[in-house]
Amino acid sequence: MIKTIEDFFTAYQEAVWQKDANALLGLYDTEAVQFDMWDRGFYPNLEEWKPGIKNWLGSLGDEKVKVDFEMIKIHLSETIGFASGLIKFQAISPKGAVLRSMKNRITVGFSKGADRWTVVHQHISAPISSENLSGILDI
Repeated sequence: MIKTIEDFFTAYQEAVWQKDANALLGLYDTEAVQFDMWDRGFYPNLEEWKPGIKNWLGSLGDEKVKVDFEMIKIHLSETIGFASGLIKFQAISPKGAVLRSMKNRITVGFSKGADRWTVVHQHISAPISSENLSGILDI
């Protein structure tokens, strides 16, 4: 449960590290809009995003994913908030070696209900190189 917006970042890291799709999805409102970097790129609600998250975390085998957030700035009122910064994903081998990584931009919109915050909008992106039109995955 997200009591403060800051709680989101720790809960996200822990859910991904534990490969707990239900814990990760529990951070989001059922109508949360996702602008993702993979495959479809846009999901209008949690139900449509859920299979991708379950597939991602379920396909890791013995690897784990370490998530770090950098340069997070939070703006909020009593019931609405948003945060932006950088998110770094690192695939970690069972022996602790970094197998691959990428760092992207992230913006997260929150809404506060009676007792908790939920994510209602998330946008993860990467800048595009003007030289070869490929994503820059380590900003």
